[in-house]
Amino acid sequence: MQAGAQRARPAWSSLPAGLRASVVDSIGGTYVDDVAAQGGFSAGYAGVVSTTKGRAFVKGPASHAVSIMLYRREGALLPSIPRSLAPRALAVIDGDDGFALVTDVVDGAHPGAAWSAADLRSVARTLSRLAETPAPGGVPDARDDIADFTRWHRIADDAALRDALPHDLAAQIPRLVDMERGFADAVTGRTLIHGDLRADNILIGDGDARFVDWPWAVRGVPWFDLPSLLPSIEAGGGPPCEQAWPIFQEFGAPDPHEHLPIIAGISSYFWYWQGQPEPAQVPGLRAFQRAQAFAALRWLSALL
Repeated sequence: MQAGAQRARPAWSSLPAGLRASVVDSIGGTYVDDVAAQGGFSAGYAGVVSTTKGRAFVKGPASHAVSIMLYRREGALLPSIPRSLAPRALAVIDGDDGFALVTDVVDGAHPGAAWSAADLRSVARTLSRLAETPAPGGVPDARDDIADFTRWHRIADDAALRDALPHDLAAQIPRLVDMERGFADAVTGRTLIHGDLRADNILIGDGDARFVDWPWAVRGVPWFDLPSLLPSIEAGGGPPCEQAWPIFQEFGAPDPHEHLPIIAGISSYFWYWQGQPEPAQVPGLRAFQRAQAFAALRWLSALL
């Protein structure tokens, strides 16, 4: 499974000259080179820009309106997130030449297709720190921001999605629709949540995992990110969700049944969206969601 859209990002040279100059000024020195990042699902430029004074990770403008919104939201949130969890924001450039978010470079590698036990434990250690981190001011409340995250009521009304559910889950629709009524209460809390945790948003270096791409950060229940992370691990060649969860329990994660409304909600989110038309500017998104949906639904059926 490819953890990102199946397309090349725009080149550094495609950004407006004035914006490139502002980015270089924020780093210092003169431009040397850049290395574009691939993967992910935002449609703008992303890459490491090096100058004679240093280097930084840069996200640039895009014609995709959602990507622009996400860059701006992350630029507003990142300065309040602890550096032990996320990169440091060096500059937020928002002017006539466009928008760019300039951050520290997080050295490390994304977890591979074959997730190792060491990878899982590195991520578990960082998630345990996240679970103990109060959300700073200005971070949206999960209860408000993702209140409509679940989709079981919509799946119930869509014969194609309902009838294609695997593992006899169609028969569980009444229970699942009832369960999603408690989703807002299940996500309520005071902890910082990443909100979009998967392999391409994780970098591991020297055994330490740090998380990148924070536009969906919210305030809510500890360990919210784990039920959404594990299906992506399974879909990406790692262990099944139920085998991976005990590793995270070693670092303080709750029993999975305590997060059952969240697991059910995330499963419905993936299943609903994988059945929608492919966005033209992010090809590969629906296949990525479909792979996670099948992993999440298999796990959900075993927990019910």
